[in-house]
Amino acid sequence: ERIAITSQGEPSGKHAYSISDGALLVCLERSLTPALIRALAAYAKEKSTARMICLDAGFAGNDQLKTNAVQQFADAGVTKFQTV
Repeated sequence: ERIAITSQGEPSGKHAYSISDGALLVCLERSLTPALIRALAAYAKEKSTARMICLDAGFAGNDQLKTNAVQQFADAGVTKFQTV
């Protein structure tokens, strides 16, 4: 299921894909931001998402953003986060 990601209640124009009612969340956005990561983590927590996949290119080489994403997803209960 394609879901629209909102940031602070406003549409962000970004999308992710929820598989098996949120058990797996896939984000293929090529431009990830801290606000988008927070929104994805909130969705993951709400849906009890176990696994999250993002495009590595979406982090644009920003290791700090990726590290923060790993922590936010872990805090949301995601047990496996990976980039492709």
